[in-house]
Amino acid sequence: MLQKLSFISVLSAVIQKVEANTGLRCYDVVSKDNLVPYYHAEIVGSIPEKSKTMQKDRYQVVMHVHTEGNGSTKVFNAIQKLEEALTEDIDLPGDYEVTLQLPTGVSQIFDEADGTKHAVVGYDFVVFSGYKMKI
Repeated sequence: MLQKLSFISVLSAVIQKVEANTGLRCYDVVSKDNLVPYYHAEIVGSIPEKSKTMQKDRYQVVMHVHTEGNGSTKVFNAIQKLEEALTEDIDLPGDYEVTLQLPTGVSQIFDEADGTKHAVVGYDFVVFSGYKMKI
């Protein structure tokens, strides 16, 4: 039986890649005391990816980008850093492979009550777990 990769491993790999390539902190849980700028990674869900020969799953991740306010330049720069950081495949444990790493785009940019900016950027990661076999 093929074992599906835990969403925790995907989230961890995303956080590590973002921190390594942007130089900014990326959290899975955010406290109110965090200093901007930073990223926050959140798993939205995972669904099986249709394939006759391979076991694949699509992991949907939402990245939250938090920056200082005072215009949009800082949030746009942080979004661009994130997009550049995730042009490299995330590193998964064992024999799991990323077959597709797809940005789904910026869905919203908010002006927060505390004067900061908050952008929401989506990503899909399709992960290969192994080949299906008939027995």
